[in-house]
Amino acid sequence: MQTNQNFFVPEYIQEFKCIGKDCIDSCCVGWDIKIDKSTFNKYKNSANKEIKSISQKSLVKDDLKSDISYGKLVKENNCCPFLTNEKLCNAFKLMGQESLSIGCSTYPREITIFNKIGFISGSLSCPEIARLCLSKRDFNIKTLKKKNLPNIFNSHNVFSHQAKKKLSDKKLRFIEEVFSKINDHSTIFETLKQTIISYDKINRSKSYINNFLKNENEKIKKKLLHTDTNILATFCFSKLVGSNKSGNKNSTGLASSKGELRDSRFKKICKISAFKSGYLFSLKTNFVREFTYIYNTKFQKFRKENEFIFKNYFINEFLKNIDSIMNSKNSLNNFVRSIIFFITLTDFLLVCQLFEDNKKLTINSYVEVLSAVLKDINHSPKATHDLINLFRKLDNNNLSNRLVALY
Repeated sequence: MQTNQNFFVPEYIQEFKCIGKDCIDSCCVGWDIKIDKSTFNKYKNSANKEIKSISQKSLVKDDLKSDISYGKLVKENNCCPFLTNEKLCNAFKLMGQESLSIGCSTYPREITIFNKIGFISGSLSCPEIARLCLSKRDFNIKTLKKKNLPNIFNSHNVFSHQAKKKLSDKKLRFIEEVFSKINDHSTIFETLKQTIISYDKINRSKSYINNFLKNENEKIKKKLLHTDTNILATFCFSKLVGSNKSGNKNSTGLASSKGELRDSRFKKICKISAFKSGYLFSLKTNFVREFTYIYNTKFQKFRKENEFIFKNYFINEFLKNIDSIMNSKNSLNNFVRSIIFFITLTDFLLVCQLFEDNKKLTINSYVEVLSAVLKDINHSPKATHDLINLFRKLDNNNLSNRLVALY
């Protein structure tokens, strides 16, 4: 890659620095850690006895056809075996930064390069990246050269995805138009609607976004809110229903188990949300009625005051998925569906926590829940695909109906 390569870069990502043991989560917990072929061989044949011992025990071959995902580290107690008690990487400590695999060196950065320009975003499954991204009231995107991005390209192992197709001038202008809208006064509903309409125009395809009428929007939104609430409650809480009938209860009122410490942050949030909303102890009709009331009286106020959170999320994910969006006519619609789904799921869990009268919703609350949702669900392609298809059935495959969920 040339040092004079230009990149579209959100300003926030230049501020990013891993906070290590101070993070509320760890990228070394919950995931299978993929290891590239070069690092695989380096660890297996390491002169360091500790690195070699862990590798012999836990490092196995995974995808022999891929140099990037050639091997993986088998988790211990749901953690990477190189993770120390201080929540730091032992391989980094013993062998230095350049010893890290391509995946570990790159995360939480996402880099895509076309023929003319590159795009950089952050993975919002990282809580610190999510905090920097979602808390910016002015989300600025700069065009910078690689040599001016030392905190992003700070290792020889940082991976850049090379797009297979070129980016036409027409599509580049469309992308720049999307970026220009991020700090205007439009809502996330208007931003997504106008993006879809513009995208359909450059692809010369029929737009399936309906004309929106205020009264109709309210009816559709009310119906979706009731339906989605029931579906998401089942998805998030169904495995907890039996847990309140036996066993000792901890401070959240939920049954304790030996595996509790190994629960993902998302699962812990589900438990807290179920308890605070009283879902496990109330009639489902009462739950939906109370949820709807709190959504309309508490959450909607937060959303209107902090509309920038949702727009920042959209633009960051737009950057992250730029290759697939630009190279398939149907991909933007699927992308918008996924954006709306993850917003809806995050909103659901936060509203459940607002059942407590003294609970105050903050930007940090949103950061913590959305980053947990994305780490657990978005990194599971099958789970994401199945859930979005379920929501597609609920709105009769009508993206306009689904878009109204953000109205």
